[in-house]
Amino acid sequence: MTKWEDKKITIFGLGKSGVAAAKRLIPLKAKVTITESLAEDKLDKNLFSQIRDIGVKLELGGHTNASIEEAELIVVSPGVRPDLPVILEAKKRNIPVISEIELAYRFLCKPIIAVTGTNGKTTTCTLIYEFLCAAGRPVAIAGNIGTPLISIDDKDLDFIVLEISSYQLETILTFRPWISMILNLTEDHIERHRSMDEYAAAKARIFSNQRKTDYLIYNAEDKIVSSLVTQSEARLVPFSKKKSFINPKDILIPGEHNLENALAAALAAMICGVPEGTIKKVLASFSGVEHRIEFVAEKRKIKFYNDSKGTNPDSTIVALKALSNGSNNIILIAGGRDKGGNLTDLVHLISDNVKKVVLIGEAAERFGHALKSNNYDNIVFAGDFKEAVNTSYSLASQGDIILLSPACASFDMFSNFEERGKIFKDLVLSLKT
Repeated sequence: MTKWEDKKITIFGLGKSGVAAAKRLIPLKAKVTITESLAEDKLDKNLFSQIRDIGVKLELGGHTNASIEEAELIVVSPGVRPDLPVILEAKKRNIPVISEIELAYRFLCKPIIAVTGTNGKTTTCTLIYEFLCAAGRPVAIAGNIGTPLISIDDKDLDFIVLEISSYQLETILTFRPWISMILNLTEDHIERHRSMDEYAAAKARIFSNQRKTDYLIYNAEDKIVSSLVTQSEARLVPFSKKKSFINPKDILIPGEHNLENALAAALAAMICGVPEGTIKKVLASFSGVEHRIEFVAEKRKIKFYNDSKGTNPDSTIVALKALSNGSNNIILIAGGRDKGGNLTDLVHLISDNVKKVVLIGEAAERFGHALKSNNYDNIVFAGDFKEAVNTSYSLASQGDIILLSPACASFDMFSNFEERGKIFKDLVLSLKT
């Protein structure tokens, strides 16, 4: 068991996970430094107030070698790049660099169900959580879905459901879930991982420490995933919508992708001992998660959907397929901070299914060029987010769908995709009929 008293720990990033890590370590009498690239006036005031007076040493406005001079352990938040010069220097000095997920794992003892993949993580995690709750099993849900894992006390729990990203998996050492899950893998975060191979390798770390007594649930229809899992020692549990044990008519949430999410979640629940009847009951009533193809309102017989969680081209493809009925009646709001992904498949789908595209943010120029190169000219550029919503509404007719599915990250205009989605909903609800 790790001895934390007087251990010198540097945390990179004053976000939710960094603050939660410090709040866990300080009562154990660890000597904690937090280094943050933003200046004080740019920080989340609520987070900063939580950390200011608890005995943490702060370095704001940039990461310097001074922050690691005495460090015995470094904990990196998900948004901190592993190729930062100061992180590379720490590795040269043989200072262990771990994620908040790895730190949290050292405090936990109950079985973890960890879910990764490019798309569908939040929906699948939420379904697993709902299945277990409905079966009366004490469970917590954490990770990318909102609550940092380090904040979880598992003393009175049976299970922990964890949404985990490639960023978090890059810096694990001993993290070992009882059930791991890879839903799918398509091009994403290439600006961070540099290639699809590196991205896939980061995702594969979810099962790197698993043993023969553990389980790995995976998408048998995804060629990249199917190839990756052959490296695992865990018991392989495939799922496929072609061999579904769930009737799509029994699932309330629409789309083929949600059948895959339901299959994966149901398998995890069954391994945990949840009865089949409980699974069916939850699937019949589960209406989905916020910001993922979320119905917002209907005005002038125009329907609005919030898919702010669509942060890559493949996510937007999924949303378009779920809502398209062949009548070319979708007005798509897209753009934001470009992740550098391939746009070919998205552009072809837009050409066949989208009435107009309203483009915003840093990616607008590249997206516009890609669409025009495919002879698609129904493009409008909006100067800001409010203009994008108002313009979309003015272009729409009765029976149309206005879909926010940006295919991009939110950080050029918003603090996260949740803020983007909430502002979209506020703007929609304020539109006059």
